[in-house]
Amino acid sequence: MKTTLIIFIFFLGYGCWSQDYHHWSEHFGARASLLGGAATAGLGDNATSYYNAAAMAFVEHPSMSVSVNAYRMRLLKVENGIGEGFDLEESSFSTMPNLIAGIMDFKKHPKLRLGYSVLTRRSFNSKIDFLSERDDEILSQFSGVERWVYAYNLHHQLMEYWAGFGISYQVSKGFSIGLSHFGIYRDVKYNQSYSISILPQDFSGLEVYQFSNVNSFNYYNVKGVFKPSIALNVENFRFGLTYTTPSFNMFGKAKAYREISYINWKDISSDINVDVQIVDRIENIKVQHKEFGSLAFGVSWRLGRKAWLHFTNETYFGGKEYYIFDADEKPSIYPDALTEEELESIILGDQNFLSLKEQTEARTNIGMGLEAQIAKKWNLYLGARTDFLYNEIPEERDGSVMFIESSRWQLYHFSLGLGYLSKKNKRYTVGIEYGAAGMNFLTAYGKSNSNSFKLLMEIEVGKPPSDQ
Repeated sequence: MKTTLIIFIFFLGYGCWSQDYHHWSEHFGARASLLGGAATAGLGDNATSYYNAAAMAFVEHPSMSVSVNAYRMRLLKVENGIGEGFDLEESSFSTMPNLIAGIMDFKKHPKLRLGYSVLTRRSFNSKIDFLSERDDEILSQFSGVERWVYAYNLHHQLMEYWAGFGISYQVSKGFSIGLSHFGIYRDVKYNQSYSISILPQDFSGLEVYQFSNVNSFNYYNVKGVFKPSIALNVENFRFGLTYTTPSFNMFGKAKAYREISYINWKDISSDINVDVQIVDRIENIKVQHKEFGSLAFGVSWRLGRKAWLHFTNETYFGGKEYYIFDADEKPSIYPDALTEEELESIILGDQNFLSLKEQTEARTNIGMGLEAQIAKKWNLYLGARTDFLYNEIPEERDGSVMFIESSRWQLYHFSLGLGYLSKKNKRYTVGIEYGAAGMNFLTAYGKSNSNSFKLLMEIEVGKPPSDQ
């Protein structure tokens, strides 16, 4: 078989995209989301229990609960997503609880505040089914064109929930300190398969060529982080600083299945056709997924009497490539007479067949938001934020280890919303967020168009701060 065919097979297999590796795809609480995530200095609402525990000391009217629901629609098109002439399209609709939170005060200890929050920190769901048939003349051993049948299927789901509590202490009139702790539950399900079948058109009995690859794994991981913080609150200015520690692992398990098979694959060096199948599965293997921590600071300025401008900068620290789970065992190989050198020349390389790696690169995101009182009981929210990719996996991989490949694009989010305060001191907030990676921008494999729309709704019990 020609070298070009082997190159094409690898291009099909490892040019496929999957999960978006972004830290700021989600924000928590309707106001924080609609103000571009610029909430580190404290917005005076219950979401403060997540963003900056220290700033809870300056929440004027603590309330016991807040519930936010998000409704998201995602549209994606990638031209030449898995090869020249093969486009990928996806549309999805999902709902999810975004935040449940509250802040409590103590009459006997007015300088202390206790807060809690439960949130969906990360949420991603992608499903793609692709099948194509075409005629092309590539293989010299066939007299005419061949029928090429391509199949690609992907289902990737990621859910990560954070739940925790925080405490703040007001050191002086305008300065406070705080500490929060979050337990994290992460659940990932991934199934990917692709295949190529090449058949002669004249049905002459000549050999049929086939290649297939199946990757399937799921894992869960329980871990935790701490967030110490400080907050400054004066008449027309607020400042907040929070540090999220690297995560500490508690427990987690994974199971995985992988299969690679070639039928009539031609070893270029020996010019011999070989049928090869490499298959293995594992269960109950130890998992450790890492968060490398971050540092965020935020400022808020009063503009006149009825508006505030908010800004947040958060830097996420990077970490070296590591194994999420590592299966130190050899797969089952048929025929078993193949030498390790022959296997390495095919696909295995020198790493573990049923292992999963990840790499995190340092990234800084910024968010800005403007809120203004436009009527006695109405507030307007405008926001924008970056959402930069933190896992840029090299385009060429040897296939010796499983991995989830990044989508390779940077995202930008823009938001608009309204808040209304009722007579019963309930605040209703509704807004829409639009996310995009640019129109027809160029990726490593072709032009892509990514758009997402999110509807946010919130009901908060408790009177908001008087200056909002």
